Amino acid sequence: MMDSKEENNLKCDIKENINNNQMNDVESILNNENFFQDKDFHDEFQFFDEDNIMAQHIDYFENYTVKMLQHITNYYKISKTKLKKEQLIQLIIQFENQDENSEVVYNRKRMWHYITELKNDSYFSKFVLFLN
Repeated sequence: MMDSKEENNLKCDIKENINNNQMNDVESILNNENFFQDKDFHDEFQFFDEDNIMAQHIDYFENYTVKMLQHITNYYKISKTKLKKEQLIQLIIQFENQDENSEVVYNRKRMWHYITELKNDSYFSKFVLFLN
């Protein structure tokens, strides 16, 4: 019996195609001070904000109880004395869409997610009394 060993050597060359025209276009856009001040850009961004606010409103209205909304306002330290659901939602949305509150909003949503995960666990659900 004869042993035969064959080695297959594969050689690969990678060549990068650089299109100078494309690079120049990108650089010209990035260096154009008026690019991000375009009226259409601002209009589209405004529509995005309005759509986002509407989506937040629907989410809070459909998926949260008044008690849950009160927990959110308490976390944000928003005064909520005798407010109806619609008023609570408006206050929360207004707070959450201010840039200076983004860290607090992120932390609240993260903690809310953790609580939900604990409540859905067969063992830990016995220990979580929040949002009952």
